[in-house]
Amino acid sequence: MAEDAGVQDARRGGRPRDTALDERILQETFTLLTEVGLHGLRIDQVATRAGVPKSTIYRRWRSLPELAVDAVDAALGPREFPAGDDPLEDFSRLIVHTWRLLMRPPLTTALPGLGMELAGHPRAAAAYRERVIAPLRDGAIDAVARAADAGLWNGPDPETCVDMLVGTFLYRLTYLGEVSDLEEVFRVAELVAGRELPRPDVV
Repeated sequence: MAEDAGVQDARRGGRPRDTALDERILQETFTLLTEVGLHGLRIDQVATRAGVPKSTIYRRWRSLPELAVDAVDAALGPREFPAGDDPLEDFSRLIVHTWRLLMRPPLTTALPGLGMELAGHPRAAAAYRERVIAPLRDGAIDAVARAADAGLWNGPDPETCVDMLVGTFLYRLTYLGEVSDLEEVFRVAELVAGRELPRPDVV
């Protein structure tokens, strides 16, 4: 790994992977990402924090950006929800879950910057979109589409609605340094939806 890329994947058999070791490497990578971002991330720092030689990381990940994506994916935890009977309730549930993940430290500092920093790394950027962004975005789009089909939605098409909502708060976070509370997120979501939305007890 030339610090940023070129790590060869040497998964050639032998002893089974130590999942506890993998988890430690991913956790320390994520912690460093929240502190220094992808541009400041260095393999020797990850190795030192995780208490492993650099060769251990080289054997597991092709590049530092791909390691970073895996670390964020692991830190986010499960992000797929089965569809319920009420699409509006599903949408509200996704709003709460997304806000809890993305609008509270440390992810408020890690995720927006990582998405932009991956622009020069197509393989890792594609994995980031597919594994980090898509589960929540696709779930929200599906909920809005089901609400629209049921005549419960007064806003634009599902993809535009979801992107308008996410884009508003990412703009405020990235460019204005403002972290919105959940009540404000719901107020904007209702403007986009053109109607009231179910409010979970946490709001």
